[in-house]
Amino acid sequence: MHASREDYKRFHERRHRTLIQLLERHLPQKVERCLDIGGGGNIGGLADTIRERFAGEIHAVDREDDVDRGKAHGILAVECDIDKAPLPYEDAFFDLIIFASVIEHLYNPSFVLSEITRVLKPGGILVLEAPNAVSLGRRLDALLGRNPFRWFNQYNALEQKGFMEYCSVFYTAEEAETLLADRYDLLERRYAMHQPRQNPLKAFIRETAVAAFPRMSDCFFVVARKRAI
Repeated sequence: MHASREDYKRFHERRHRTLIQLLERHLPQKVERCLDIGGGGNIGGLADTIRERFAGEIHAVDREDDVDRGKAHGILAVECDIDKAPLPYEDAFFDLIIFASVIEHLYNPSFVLSEITRVLKPGGILVLEAPNAVSLGRRLDALLGRNPFRWFNQYNALEQKGFMEYCSVFYTAEEAETLLADRYDLLERRYAMHQPRQNPLKAFIRETAVAAFPRMSDCFFVVARKRAI
């Protein structure tokens, strides 16, 4: 967990920059409506940029305080437990859906993805982002005898939480693409890094390893277009 929202924004700065680059690449024209799932709290501070350059309206589904936080930034945010409840929108309502740093918190991702497909227009763009199951950090955890997925065990098996506060279920980019393959054309896969505080030597080792082997990056993006069926 992050000490503050500013700490969160700094930690995820590179990831958010990658999101904007992907939107520039795959949305050459501004669209009417964007849904941000789990981003009711202003999508890492990017709401104004997305509204100015990519979508006229930003809608969001989130939980508790993040809904009010989103509304304060002009986002059309509503509360929804997406693991259990349908998205509160009509079929084919959105041109763009951002599904970033959420799937790793869900017990029922297939349900959420079916709802995303329902509310996304044919030809609409989905940007899915998630932590990378085979990142360098998780590989080092395993080498040192630590379970890279210990948070899942804590929250799911031991504490039986209904909502996973920590990142708990991890995927590779290939697995995420498989989840989308039946209904989407896959446009791009992009790996990205976080910006943690660390000593210069550790930072150098980390950046050098990931430059040589991008698949060990901290997270990945998959950009896909819903097929017109």
